[in-house]
Amino acid sequence: MRTVWAALIALGASTAGIVAWVTIGVCLLAYYSTHPVRKRRLTNSPAQFGATFEDVRFLSRDGTVMLSGWFVPAQAPQPGGPGIVVLCHGMLADRSEVLPWAEELWNSGFAVLMFDFRAVGESEGETCSAGYLEAMDLCGAVDFVSDRPDCQGLEIGVFGFSMGGAAAIIAAADEKRIMAVAAHGAFASLDRALIQRCRKHFGPLAPVAAWATRVIGARWMPVPTSDVSPMNAVSQLTPRPLLLLHGRKDKVVHHTDARDLHAAAGFPKTLNILPRSGHRTIHHTHRDQARKQVVDFFIENLGNSTGGCSK
Repeated sequence: MRTVWAALIALGASTAGIVAWVTIGVCLLAYYSTHPVRKRRLTNSPAQFGATFEDVRFLSRDGTVMLSGWFVPAQAPQPGGPGIVVLCHGMLADRSEVLPWAEELWNSGFAVLMFDFRAVGESEGETCSAGYLEAMDLCGAVDFVSDRPDCQGLEIGVFGFSMGGAAAIIAAADEKRIMAVAAHGAFASLDRALIQRCRKHFGPLAPVAAWATRVIGARWMPVPTSDVSPMNAVSQLTPRPLLLLHGRKDKVVHHTDARDLHAAAGFPKTLNILPRSGHRTIHHTHRDQARKQVVDFFIENLGNSTGGCSK
């Protein structure tokens, strides 16, 4: 009898421990996903690859927050091309994350704008919406470059990583001045991304953890997580081109998200699953090829009009 009671006590303690672990983990996930921890200051800049740049500030299109960024003019500006590329960082990061992509694009003749989404880096705001309001931030960036005299005649492309790629697809569905979209590691929907993140942290308890995270996070999210869905927006990019890169070993956003986005998109579209890459880093064996593919994508698809930045 004592053995049975001991087993029941041990089972109860184990269950209580699991419940406490999941509860604390879910609360932390919901809070820190919507309340990013800011770095004290940005330690890198385009100066590290020899570029002259301008510190800029502009409003998100929803008019609620002022955003901070770097504008890097083209090395040899010319009317009509090759264009300007707006770079969008991932969740819980800041604009310095996309500096390697900026270097490649700038060296290829593009003007580049990097900026911090709301609530991170040097931009205003207190909460992250995982791509929903961040799409409005990107539209604000498009408004900003469209108003610059030195951008007149340049077509606009967007490259985004992870959440930045999701925001790029959502924004481009409505903002027709975005002429080409490239993304690496973009999720197909926030609900799917949440399930995958919970599976990584909570294993078989992922469905319960994801449900609880949505319930807790709803107090800070402006819309239900189901409304943050690049899958529902991607077909509206047609006939503008789309390039999707994704790591085959990505444990944060599964590569099937990229395949499903590609299947839902119209034409023209390109999908490149990088076999050795994860989420945040591209494996060194195909890093140069991936960056060249992005540069070539924008060379091919920007710079063909006489006034792509004009309102």
